[in-house]
Amino acid sequence: MASYTWDFSIILHYKQALLTGLGITVGITIAAIILGTIIGITLAIMKMSKNHMLHYGSAAFIEVFRDLPLLVLLVWFFYVIPVMIGVNISATMTAVIALSLNLGAFSAEIFRGGFKSVNKGQIEAAKALGLKKMQTIQHVIFPQALQVVMPALTGRYIETIKLTSLASVIAVNELLHSGQNIISVSFRPLEVYTVIAILYLAIIMPLSISLQKMEAKNVRD
Repeated sequence: MASYTWDFSIILHYKQALLTGLGITVGITIAAIILGTIIGITLAIMKMSKNHMLHYGSAAFIEVFRDLPLLVLLVWFFYVIPVMIGVNISATMTAVIALSLNLGAFSAEIFRGGFKSVNKGQIEAAKALGLKKMQTIQHVIFPQALQVVMPALTGRYIETIKLTSLASVIAVNELLHSGQNIISVSFRPLEVYTVIAILYLAIIMPLSISLQKMEAKNVRD
């Protein structure tokens, strides 16, 4: 069997396409993490509520979006929702929505565990000082819960970055989809996939290191 001759010059020729795909991947990731975190915190608070409608509504939402594979969500939102509501949703927006709901469902339980880890005595003290429920969550519960949830949350954020690659199935021109387009015309899959792997590491590793430093700082404080 003849040895393979590597040729990375093709990457320079199509570097703009890869950089565009990288930018779209980063944009989708940031939007999904922000929205997914907001959804997760909201669902966690709802599930801890004594209001049965809020509690069971949140539990049902979490169960559905944790159980459904993200690939199914992407295809369903992109092809079925427009038919049901008569409004077309762009592929990129579909990816953001599906990733946000997926992250929100998983992070909800992470946040709920963090909230429940806060000593009840501190919550009672906050009530005694006249703090309202949302003020107690903001100033007492959330800062302490963040220290507890950070390791698990970091894992979910990193998983979200990797899951953006699934958006290629609905033709979102993110990093993997851009790479596949380049492969179809260059016939150099090994070089392209190698560079894609490096670019994913370039996104994930700084985030992982930053969150680890934040976690370490919180522990010291």
